[in-house]
Amino acid sequence: SRWARGPGPMLGGLVIAAVAALVFTLTVLAPLETGWSAHAPLSGETFAPDQPNSADRIISALLLGLASGATPFLITADVSLRRLPDRINIPLSLLALGLIITGSVLGELPMWFTAFFAGLVALVFFIALHLLGRLLRARTMGLGDVKLAFIVFAVAGLFDLWAPALVLVVMMLIAGVWALVGAVRARRIRGVTIAFGPAMLSGMWLGCLFAPILL
Repeated sequence: SRWARGPGPMLGGLVIAAVAALVFTLTVLAPLETGWSAHAPLSGETFAPDQPNSADRIISALLLGLASGATPFLITADVSLRRLPDRINIPLSLLALGLIITGSVLGELPMWFTAFFAGLVALVFFIALHLLGRLLRARTMGLGDVKLAFIVFAVAGLFDLWAPALVLVVMMLIAGVWALVGAVRARRIRGVTIAFGPAMLSGMWLGCLFAPILL
């Protein structure tokens, strides 16, 4: 389409990046910088949350910007071509992994470990679904969706410990509604398939947006 070939995906990525940066700053970084602490009289110890350092801020901005910039291109490709291109998907996941590892080494916040394990568990889960589908000869997750799983759930792990679970729920709801609309339009259920990548990516951002409010 003209939108896909023009500046549309780039502008969409900039908008997503701006919203993601604002929400992340207000809900994750800002509350940690209030300077509050709690004193335990019996033990005589004072507890305070970890403070984000420059590495936390810079690397989280890079990771959110990376995911934001790729989102419109991946959605456009999956809707129009029914595939998530490896030339975007694989470097995206590898760069995300590198940033998360760097953040865990240089940063102060535990969110990097949450992001890593959320992405890893999701990747294993989606691989299992894909293999189960092949074993049963049923349509489940495509390989492109499997490769996308790591960054989708890793980004969610930056926002909240339980955000990946919320992202999974939102993702499945979006996919279910999309499949229902497709079945109504086709006037049949059997053989109706959807592009799951857009549901994953929109579920990721909606889950990250509402996680600080709902959790």
